[in-house]
Amino acid sequence: MSKRARCPYCDKLFRRDMLDEHVMRCRQERNAPRGRAVRKVVIIDGSNVAYYLSTDGQPRLENIVTASRSLASVGFVPIVVVSGALIHQIDRDEALADMISKRQVIQAPKGTDDDLLIIRTAEEKGADIVSNDRFLDWIDRFPWLPSRLRRYRMSPSGLILV
Repeated sequence: MSKRARCPYCDKLFRRDMLDEHVMRCRQERNAPRGRAVRKVVIIDGSNVAYYLSTDGQPRLENIVTASRSLASVGFVPIVVVSGALIHQIDRDEALADMISKRQVIQAPKGTDDDLLIIRTAEEKGADIVSNDRFLDWIDRFPWLPSRLRRYRMSPSGLILV
């Protein structure tokens, strides 16, 4: 018997070979704008996303690109923020440097905390933060933070907000 998994959107069971196709359809249906489209800005914790499910401990640029595309495809306006050190650790450093120079990714200045830049950008834009980090060091200073954190999972079809 083939393994089964649940769709994070509708909670139905599917064979694993059918799940990705269903998740893409289900995500589009559930996130399709109704009436007038409102594009919601989200801040992506790029460093957190880059390390997600890294088997060898090296952050992956593909995770950032996939997350950004997935969120944009369902109507979000993603803003990616990464730490200053990530460019020295990521698998494709030249591609990340190119994205930073084209202003597709915001890099925290060296010596500054990227979490604070993420929080301040979210506060300024009225945006949610896509990260699996809980930002425990910052909750006392920014009490609105827990209500704006959006956890995620990655699948071959893209990023899924949970």
